[in-house]
Amino acid sequence: MGNLQTNNLIALSLLLNEEIYLIKDEQIKHSEKEISNIEIVQKIDAVEEISLVKQPPDVKIEEVKEVILILPAIPKIEESIKTSTSEYKYLGGNNKYFLIVVDEPNFDFLNKKDISFLTKILGAKKLEITDIAIVNLAKYPSLDFDELKSFFGFNKLLTFGFNPTILKVEGVVSNKKSMFKNVAVLGTWHLSIIDGDVSKKTTFWNELKTF
Repeated sequence: MGNLQTNNLIALSLLLNEEIYLIKDEQIKHSEKEISNIEIVQKIDAVEEISLVKQPPDVKIEEVKEVILILPAIPKIEESIKTSTSEYKYLGGNNKYFLIVVDEPNFDFLNKKDISFLTKILGAKKLEITDIAIVNLAKYPSLDFDELKSFFGFNKLLTFGFNPTILKVEGVVSNKKSMFKNVAVLGTWHLSIIDGDVSKKTTFWNELKTF
């Protein structure tokens, strides 16, 4: 069969069962552009979908702050280090590492008369108040030799009015110089008793001369 060519619209309608449209070249080009644009949009959408899959979910700054706040705080170095050394209120300067412990319930340290008498004793030894440290046992009933030694670093310990064994010092004899843990120790009467008794004053002084 030869090719059927006609421009008659009636003839064409008889030959073809479907609707026929006349498309101009400009319309074809425009349609091709639209198709290409649709393909480009589809490709862009596909890339966006892939990128959404690969990217991690957005995390808000507020959420990060909440996580950080939940984390346990790291303890400071100064909070993790503990010491058994106590703080003591004392009289003197402790320049010569000479500790004197008294037992005076009614005073912070000593009354004026006893301080005056002690100053004379120290003067005879060529010492001053700034050379020693005075602690009152009545203010610290649980005084302990080791803790006192750790705090004051003394090399001489003199007690007035009580036996040094109260401080957990072993092997001492009253009114006799002793050595305990490389520290010279001397326990004697109360200052007022020594001051009012010549015999006791002499006994005390004989021990103190070599102390």
